[in-house]
Amino acid sequence: MVFSSYIKKCRFNLGFTQIELVSELFKFDPIFNGLDSNAIGRWERAFAKPPLFKQVKILEYFFEKFDYYFPFLDMENVKIIEQQFSTEGIEKLLGTHKQTVMNFPTMRSDKNNFSIKLSNDSAHLDIAIATAINICDDLYGEGRYYNEETLKEFSLSPRTLFIICDYKEQYFGHSLFICLKTDVYNKILNFQMNYQDISVSDLAVDEENGSYMSIGLFAMNKKALSLLFIRFYAYLIMNQKQISYIGTLISIDDAIEIATSFGLKKGATNKDLSVYNGSIKDVLLTEQIIKILFAPSSVPEG
Repeated sequence: MVFSSYIKKCRFNLGFTQIELVSELFKFDPIFNGLDSNAIGRWERAFAKPPLFKQVKILEYFFEKFDYYFPFLDMENVKIIEQQFSTEGIEKLLGTHKQTVMNFPTMRSDKNNFSIKLSNDSAHLDIAIATAINICDDLYGEGRYYNEETLKEFSLSPRTLFIICDYKEQYFGHSLFICLKTDVYNKILNFQMNYQDISVSDLAVDEENGSYMSIGLFAMNKKALSLLFIRFYAYLIMNQKQISYIGTLISIDDAIEIATSFGLKKGATNKDLSVYNGSIKDVLLTEQIIKILFAPSSVPEG
């Protein structure tokens, strides 16, 4: 995605001249005081682009007009949305991890040999479930996580995002987000309900508004992790109308670093778990994600 074509397409679809867009942006937020049509012209011709914080505000403005984050992407094609993200950019954003992400192999992992599938389309569902259970047993102690039967039930829900990464047809990682009814999600993240008590009846169905909670993450290396997150972001963008919040319960430093990298903020805590939570806007409209989406970096700000 290129910022120049994005802003131009949005302006044309609203029927605004460059001068009218300047006026609209100033009315939307005073940070656009001093903006003129010459600046809009430079942005549309890719001679320059606004600073990141103004790019975020421009996206907020267009969301109010179109009721969609990133309008004019093909919302029915996950692959097209994925192509807008830089794998290398996501890798940098994720940082370095030791507990949830391994380093095997390292530089020789060819992106073309990876594939990302929903769990029920993957040959490695059982491996992913076993890995998720083993990791949580090691980190938190046995009996503190869901059992195999429950995870398989969760995987059957159409709204569950149980994503598995293969490398040369071998299991290479997974991420697991369940879509909860928002009232259940709020109870879990305020420690009014035990996360282990979640059942299939608590999951959002069909077009019902829901909130995603992460309950599992593992990758053999950062490239696999970045591809899992790109697929997750693509699904968020595709299904943004039915999503209110994204959050998780975590205690290890690796997971906290990942959560904060993607716009989640710390909430309630109990003796050994912390809540990290954000709205769909918090997750999609961060300076980090906008920077990764609106390539190339060679276009100067101004």
